[in-house]
Amino acid sequence: MKNYKAILLAAMATASGMVFAQDNLATHPDEVADKCKENNSVFYQFAKTENYADAYQPWYELYTACPDYSKNIYKYGVNILNWKIKNETDAAKQAELVDMLMKVYDDRIKFYGNDVVMPTERILAYKAMDYINAPTPKDPLKKNAYEWLSESLSKLGKEADPSFAQYYIWIACNMYRQDNSRVTSLIDDYNKANDILVAQISASGDYTESAKAVKANNDQMVASTGALSGETLDKIYGPQIDSKKDDIDYLANTLKLYESVNATESEVYFKASEYAHMIKPTEVSAAGCANMYLKKKEYSKAVTFFEDAVKYATDNDKKAKYEYAIATIYASHIKNPSSAREHARASLRYNPNQGAPYILIGNLYASAHIYSDPVLAKTVFWVAVDKYNKARQVDPSCAAEANRLISRYSQYFPADNDIFMHPDLNKGASFTVGGWIGESTICR
Repeated sequence: MKNYKAILLAAMATASGMVFAQDNLATHPDEVADKCKENNSVFYQFAKTENYADAYQPWYELYTACPDYSKNIYKYGVNILNWKIKNETDAAKQAELVDMLMKVYDDRIKFYGNDVVMPTERILAYKAMDYINAPTPKDPLKKNAYEWLSESLSKLGKEADPSFAQYYIWIACNMYRQDNSRVTSLIDDYNKANDILVAQISASGDYTESAKAVKANNDQMVASTGALSGETLDKIYGPQIDSKKDDIDYLANTLKLYESVNATESEVYFKASEYAHMIKPTEVSAAGCANMYLKKKEYSKAVTFFEDAVKYATDNDKKAKYEYAIATIYASHIKNPSSAREHARASLRYNPNQGAPYILIGNLYASAHIYSDPVLAKTVFWVAVDKYNKARQVDPSCAAEANRLISRYSQYFPADNDIFMHPDLNKGASFTVGGWIGESTICR
């Protein structure tokens, strides 16, 4: 060891700044206690500068003789052992070092598991992550780490590092790929991790941004397994949904899963929505019920539930979506154009950058029968084209559809000889189309 005495003197000079549990040495003979103090001082000086090669031997002697002497044994011990594992080329010795690393974590739990900052459940997660990153040929799927992470997430909840949830789902997906009968377990694992991540995202705290990234990654990992198809979910949740009709947590998780794979046309999804809405109405349950009644062609009920979805939604884009859905029902099924326009306008108030509501209103105008006079009847096409122009102005994505409709209905504008008989329709003049439309336009 290089300049051992110099290192020892420097270590003793800074010992007052270290974390000790020297009372624990009372059970050891004096010579053992003295040697532990010495090894603690020396290994610490090497370890804190990441000189793990020289730190290992005094650390190892301290750990084996006085494992309860200091938390630094464990704080730095895992770094020392991970360095040793990485640099060991002999597979047998490497396996021994991995076993020692796991024992270091177990001993930290034994001696310091009640620590406020690093309690047992957090130690387990870090143990799992080191195990995942270590060579474990006897456990290629890292099933041991899966168990430790499961316990850690259950106890930590939204206090867990988002990375714990990412490692957990990574293992769960690999286990499912090897054994497709684990589909229910994978879904449960996904729900468990997802609930934590969603809570962290909603809390807008230190974990929010990393939780967003991990959630997106987890969604992608689970989706890549193909386990969360609508058909698979139906097989799992279909037989259970009636018996769980009073379990709001179960129903809410079921709805989230169906939405995650865009399987919202499922009868099981509809049932879960209806049961959940009876217990605790939410945006999700209301929208699910609305879609159910829309599929059943019970349009008035669908409107009622979409209105509930608007009421419970907190996001304006979603409110706009539900209002537009109501507008299309009134326009296409209930045949009430003024109500359709009312809800299309409501959709635009929530999101003014949509083209679809303007196109819907334009179509309502183009098919309106306001006047018996054949010339005045053509004025509806002016206000219809106004809406199509507005649609392509605010939303370029619908420009092609708007242009097609403009071309179609412009040919029905009043002709010059029509206007001759109606001087109030002279080009450039302002004109108000009557009836339920009641909108002003420019004659052309």
